[in-house]
Amino acid sequence: MNDNEGFSPILVPNEHVPAVHRFIADLIEHEHLAEHEHLAEHDGLVTEAQADAPFWTLEKLTQFANDRSKTASIIGEILDILVDRPERRLTIDELAKETERPRSQVKMIWAHLGRILRARYGTKSWPLTAMWSANMDPRPEGPNFVYYWLTDEQAELWKQARDASRDS
Repeated sequence: MNDNEGFSPILVPNEHVPAVHRFIADLIEHEHLAEHEHLAEHDGLVTEAQADAPFWTLEKLTQFANDRSKTASIIGEILDILVDRPERRLTIDELAKETERPRSQVKMIWAHLGRILRARYGTKSWPLTAMWSANMDPRPEGPNFVYYWLTDEQAELWKQARDASRDS
């Protein structure tokens, strides 16, 4: 197998190398966004119309807080971070920094969450809010990222569920 398989050498004037690097980074980011678009359709990202849908019940959320799977534990860590600042919207990069976990792990957890919610909880709805910035009003400046947060109501329910899980 050739070491260069899958790559093509392209001569670029030195002054344009940074622009080419940015272009490649943009292509990679678009691929990343396309992966999230797939998640948005199938695994819990909300649209504006869904943002006001009913949230999880305290009983289900307590069950989730007691779930010892790796996925539920990581999502629990994320919820514990978001609960202290309801309505504060964080990106995957910010969640990775806050949880001190690799970005790749935080990125992949959402696909696992969709599967665990369907298998164990009979729902596709996430116990938090996630939305593309393009669908938010007002729209945050910058690229179209997915933002994750707890509403005031979701935060209050998560606090109660976490307390109940510690008491059991």
